[in-house]
Amino acid sequence: MLFCFLPIVKQWSSKKFVRCSYDFKLVNISGKKTLLKRLLIFPSNDNKLCYEYSRNSLEHGIFQCVECVKLGKSVLAKIDTNGILKVENKKHVCSKIQYSLEKYFDLQIIRKPNYEILENCHTKSGKVLIVFNANNRNECHEYAWRKKAFRCLSCNTKVHIHNESKETEYIELSQLNHRCEYRQFNREKYFKFKNFVLSPNFEIQTEMVGERKKKSLIIFDERDGTKCYIYCYLGKKNYGCIHCRKQNVYVSAKLEQNSDGENYVILSNAKHVCEMVKYEPQNDIILRAPNKYSSYGKSFKWNSKSGTQRYTCLGCRERFQKTKRIFTIYLCNDENGDYFVQMKNNQKHICEARKYEPKKYAITEISKIDTYFFYRENSMPNSINVAIFDSNDSTFCYPFFYQKSSNNFRCSNCSKLKKMCTIQLPKIDENGKEYFIHGPKKHICKPMKISSIQETSKFVLLERKDIVFKENSKKKDVEIDEARILKLPNFEFRPSKNGKPDGKLVTFDTIDESLCYEYYFLTRSKCFVCGNCERKKHRVTAKVHLNNETNEKFLELSINEHVCEPIKDEFADKIINASNFIVTERNVERKPKKVIVFTCEKKEFYYELSYTSSNDFFRCIPCLNHNKNVGAKLYVKENGEEYLMSLQNKHVCTPEKYEKEKLQSKTIPKSMFELYKNKNGESNKKLVVFTSEKKDFVYEYSGDKSLFRCLQCLKQKKYISAKVRGNENEKYVELSKVEHVCTPMKFDQKKYKK
Repeated sequence: MLFCFLPIVKQWSSKKFVRCSYDFKLVNISGKKTLLKRLLIFPSNDNKLCYEYSRNSLEHGIFQCVECVKLGKSVLAKIDTNGILKVENKKHVCSKIQYSLEKYFDLQIIRKPNYEILENCHTKSGKVLIVFNANNRNECHEYAWRKKAFRCLSCNTKVHIHNESKETEYIELSQLNHRCEYRQFNREKYFKFKNFVLSPNFEIQTEMVGERKKKSLIIFDERDGTKCYIYCYLGKKNYGCIHCRKQNVYVSAKLEQNSDGENYVILSNAKHVCEMVKYEPQNDIILRAPNKYSSYGKSFKWNSKSGTQRYTCLGCRERFQKTKRIFTIYLCNDENGDYFVQMKNNQKHICEARKYEPKKYAITEISKIDTYFFYRENSMPNSINVAIFDSNDSTFCYPFFYQKSSNNFRCSNCSKLKKMCTIQLPKIDENGKEYFIHGPKKHICKPMKISSIQETSKFVLLERKDIVFKENSKKKDVEIDEARILKLPNFEFRPSKNGKPDGKLVTFDTIDESLCYEYYFLTRSKCFVCGNCERKKHRVTAKVHLNNETNEKFLELSINEHVCEPIKDEFADKIINASNFIVTERNVERKPKKVIVFTCEKKEFYYELSYTSSNDFFRCIPCLNHNKNVGAKLYVKENGEEYLMSLQNKHVCTPEKYEKEKLQSKTIPKSMFELYKNKNGESNKKLVVFTSEKKDFVYEYSGDKSLFRCLQCLKQKKYISAKVRGNENEKYVELSKVEHVCTPMKFDQKKYKK
């Protein structure tokens, strides 16, 4: 009789649950890493025997009998929002189990009025959960809303809320032993403060830092106007005391406006732990473009490290290269779009003024190229290519192919080297002649001979009149506020959690470069979003743009500023450079099988990581045997250099002594192996490797394509592999470094067939 098992499609809405009067209990059972919830139903009055139900992964709020599932039967139960037990109208196929106090732990369920959720509090989330001491309501445990759950301020224990906003609402603790000390309950401290500061006892100062405008709040001493506290801007009109934050104390203030349009400041109840500082009035110098230019002046250079708006004096930098106090100015524009220069009043030049020479600063377009020709490949009738002549040698050129999707040209040879090098469509000068903007320094490839294109039948030259490019009618030139432009190297693209190489954007703090903000890419908006600000329901974005002339990326920052704190940049600590690891058992057709990671630059000891295709990263197997997941992922930089990024955890296994000879794969020459047919008559599917020149004993491998395995060792749970390398004339076998555990076989020529 033939039979098979068919999957049963469960439709929970059609299941019929009936109300029952059985005793039941929600408990926890100890899992591998956490506590698991179980529903115990007692059909009899003695409460010694019960049915154990676990949560059903396919439907929230539904439980299924554990023992019945093992026997291929599904018996369900649920508890409705009113706390009433309902079971499926089915009979169990399993037997009741013995209830044991040692096996199960009672859930820590707390009901009102033993807890209270406070709204509109003076916290980042605006919510606080208070769990009172059952013996003294003046004491409590405090829970803040973080990562979509209430968590204890002392031990981070998470609390689950059930039947929220209903009469049967209760909370459940996810930890057995919550032994934090109780805190004194003071309801007033959770709500908004009432300390006001009116004008003129405060001041808002604005200055340029890098490419951004930095706002500061100055709170004066009521008795001495020469002393003050300085607050930095946090976003959403909130400010925080700079010097208190350095001591991990957060004293905040908020700028508000009354119905008459007058500004005032609300101070928090937190006390300052810092001392007042001397008040320094802001007295920046503003320079407008004059009608006549003087013949003497200073030369300034754009500081690429700080962004588009910051310029530093060339003379000061040339004279004292090591000093950090270089005279700096900022190029800004007002509401009318007119440019002006802003600089601090307390700066002094350490160089002498230079004579102004207009010819020296004349703009020359050295990348304007009008020597080129169009062509296409015969095998691709719709292709469009352009050869840009090398400015140093007219017999050489750079080949570009047209990309219709992005409406530009991309260097063919740089693409083969995994480098993005593009140029825009040809432009037209005042005389009506076309030209390309081309920078040879952007290439990592070398120019090729023009004759290799013009003197071969593989390509056909094209006339300009026969070429039509995609129109950018929908694309409009958008004016971007230069104050919100961020240029390299003030940001970086890094791998995201799902492994996308440029899936994460990081921008560095303008004050402390060791701090940064992390953005994730939002597909529907086609921009990057700050994750920490998004969790606080505040949208801070960054859009990526490409400079058509320099072919460099830059960011357009949103008007909204960060309300989150910058985090410590620990990316460099996770990176393992190519000099500190070796990729072994590399195969062009597949991912590399293993990497050797050295513990230090001396390369005396190493860890071996094996590739796992399901997760697409390398994992330390010895650490995994100790229930520790240690791994790294292989990435490639834009210049083609490989690097490893550590994923999580540190090694708990012992590193191995590095011996290069033992780690190198063994190679077998053509004279010491043979390829034969397998049992199915398929050629080159059985590999025989001789143990000596006598060729009397062999190891036998079976496999597919170029990969073979020793089946005798595989029976003893040992993986010994071999690969056939080289071409038809110079083949060789590469053996894995693992030694055989099986015994070599006597070679019998009659047993094998070619």
